[in-house]
Amino acid sequence: MKPQKQEILEYVGQQRQEGRSVSEIIKGLELSRASYYRWVDEDGKNASAVEVRNPSARCLTPEEQRRIDEVKAAHPEYRHRRIQGELLKEGLYLSASSIYGHLLERGQVEPYERRPNPLKEPRYEVWQRNLMWGSDWTKLLIGGLRWYLISLIDFYSRLLIAFDVVSSVHAGHVTRLYQRGLELENLTGKGSRKPELRVDRGSPNTSWITREFFETLGAELSYARVRRPTDNAITERFYGTIKQEEIYLVGNYPDRQSAVEEITAYTRKYNMERPHQALWNLPPARVHALNNKTKLLEELAEIKRQTWENRKKYWKNHKTSDSQNFLLLSH
Repeated sequence: MKPQKQEILEYVGQQRQEGRSVSEIIKGLELSRASYYRWVDEDGKNASAVEVRNPSARCLTPEEQRRIDEVKAAHPEYRHRRIQGELLKEGLYLSASSIYGHLLERGQVEPYERRPNPLKEPRYEVWQRNLMWGSDWTKLLIGGLRWYLISLIDFYSRLLIAFDVVSSVHAGHVTRLYQRGLELENLTGKGSRKPELRVDRGSPNTSWITREFFETLGAELSYARVRRPTDNAITERFYGTIKQEEIYLVGNYPDRQSAVEEITAYTRKYNMERPHQALWNLPPARVHALNNKTKLLEELAEIKRQTWENRKKYWKNHKTSDSQNFLLLSH
């Protein structure tokens, strides 16, 4: 390093000992930060940078470093923020970044991976229709009084299999709706596998009548965890949709017959026509009928390919037409 550069570095070191910052010093020297730190790097071991460093209130004292090391030694699993909290109990405040820097210098910062939340993991894997159904009920107004819409939905295709409108919900409604779903899906035969039914822990679902019905039928009754609506998320999502697009629009049905007819019309449209985002914007009935997501994705890929081909032909023809028009106009 040239003598002039060395002199400047020594001068900066002296000024830092008097409490001035590097930025302030090199600004007075009309020296850029890039040049200054490049000179420091050229010094080999950065000796000047180490020597001129001025201990300040931001530097950890040996005692503070010792306390960090003691807590880390006693609790190797603690990270910097946890150590900060332990020291704070003793009336010693150290910033989390200072503790992190100290641990980093000693190679005591371990990679950190969050444990997956088990509550977010589904308790089922639905890979075909009629493997798992969901059932629940929601409120609606009929003649100014509170009634209930109880529904049965397929978790694979989101198809609404059956529903009923009742003044109150009891075990008989749950069992009858499930039996009706079996009939509609032709699953009443002796060798037919009965879909698992996901329900919450409401009294109609946990009553001995419901449990005995499912035991006799050889079907599984699956209960969602307490305060975990995500266990029956598909059913809950359907209710959010039908409320916004049907129930809340009507507000108050004049009588039960009108409610049944209106909801029947809506569910027919929901099943047969309404695109569903979770089903690649296909209607539930299409997915339920095909019952094979691999073939479904292949069909979608073919539709996409054909769309691209049509678009390429359009622009090719469009470009040819423009060229011909230009030639005609030029002549």
